[in-house]
Amino acid sequence: MATDRASQAEEDQGLDVTLTPRETAILCLVAGGLTNSEAARALHISRHTVAQHIADMLRRVAARNRGELIARAYSAGILAPGTWPPRTRDSAMN
Repeated sequence: MATDRASQAEEDQGLDVTLTPRETAILCLVAGGLTNSEAARALHISRHTVAQHIADMLRRVAARNRGELIARAYSAGILAPGTWPPRTRDSAMN
């Protein structure tokens, strides 16, 4: 199991995923614990649009669920560790 985690961490470090600004905003909100409906209200878009963006991100990073998507985003450096609410690495440096 530890070997699986280590190899997954190595794969995540090499994860080359480019997120759109909207996807990044949605990822930060769901990583902060918001539901699709809450994220939709915060961004003034539909719940369906949020769900579609999440589905697109899940597919691109080959994640099985939202938790895995968020974990991979942290491992890949897309989300900055130690930030609350979750922020992107770039916005955390400003």
